[in-house]
Amino acid sequence: MTYDRREVAGGMHDRDERREDEIAVLALEGELDLAAAPRMRARIESAADGRALVIDMSGVTFVDSAALKELLRARTELPARDVRLVLAGVPPPVRRLLDLTRTSELFEDAADVQEAVKRLS
Repeated sequence: MTYDRREVAGGMHDRDERREDEIAVLALEGELDLAAAPRMRARIESAADGRALVIDMSGVTFVDSAALKELLRARTELPARDVRLVLAGVPPPVRRLLDLTRTSELFEDAADVQEAVKRLS
């Protein structure tokens, strides 16, 4: 699988999403912080036009409260549009943030993108 990699605000990198049977996969990399949050929101919105969205978090090194807010917003808004959201490959530092904020149980997650897509298929 190949992606076009772009650097965007706040040290965040994203890669163009791919689609499998109306399942979009959006890969995010780097630091997801206040500066990256608007771009993150736009990428999630543009990718979530099928029946499911997998956000590949395996390359994420940092998440702050602004980025967490965008994930929580997506978790609330996407199901209202009949789009299922799955976080894939959540790294330990991000998992720790989700656990500390008691938001981990709010998200469906998978060990990696392949598992997420298989579960959604």
